[in-house]
Amino acid sequence: MSKDQHEAAFGARAADYALSQVHVSDDSLEIIKGLLGAASSPSQWAIDLGTGAGFNAFNMAGLDYRTVATDLAGPMLRETQRIGDERGLTNLALCQNSAESLPFANGSLDIVGSRMAAHHFGDYQAVITEAHRVLKVGGALLIADSVAPEDSSVRDWMEEIELRRDYSHIENRKASAIQELVAERGLDMVDRVHTSIPLKFNGWVARTAIPKAEAESLRRDFLNAPAAVKEAFEIEEVDDDIHFAWPCLVFRAVKA
Repeated sequence: MSKDQHEAAFGARAADYALSQVHVSDDSLEIIKGLLGAASSPSQWAIDLGTGAGFNAFNMAGLDYRTVATDLAGPMLRETQRIGDERGLTNLALCQNSAESLPFANGSLDIVGSRMAAHHFGDYQAVITEAHRVLKVGGALLIADSVAPEDSSVRDWMEEIELRRDYSHIENRKASAIQELVAERGLDMVDRVHTSIPLKFNGWVARTAIPKAEAESLRRDFLNAPAAVKEAFEIEEVDDDIHFAWPCLVFRAVKA
């Protein structure tokens, strides 16, 4: 996705992401915090790819890393700056760039992180390759994102739904494919945690401002989904809403 396309997709919605409860706080944020640990010295550097409204970057900065929040969308970075200022963070900087091409020197960073953004990356291989390049030996890549089930028919349902709801969506990858790719790029996946991202349909479709007719069509597809799909994603009608959960993989991979 180009810078202009990214701005169009996320610029008008930056404030919505800043208020989205699933982005503000969920299990993945705490899991990353546990895997990351506090910086061992004040000179350790961390970057957050596709930072959105900055909550993963705030996580890093709160653990005393000198943190750079990166995103292609300027409005997202302005939200990050606003919230970071409100939190009094003085070890947080911003950089507008793509995750596939990082403006950092070889072997210069201790941590490369990303949360709830990788399904928007146009070239996942390039992102992992860039992470390997900029990490120091012993540095770590930490990514948390939705993943597709290994069952291809259930995965196909998920991907069709995602693409109809959000044109900036690229792909929810299978956990097995991610593990293989990370290993191919010379990183050792030393930690992996499987969790889920709890979602509520009404707020989920509102964040992408899709037409009402498309939202209603998606609602019908959720309610009439095959039994295997309903079980995989824990789909449940609750009052006038639908609760469901996407599978999520959180992993830490170290550069040898």
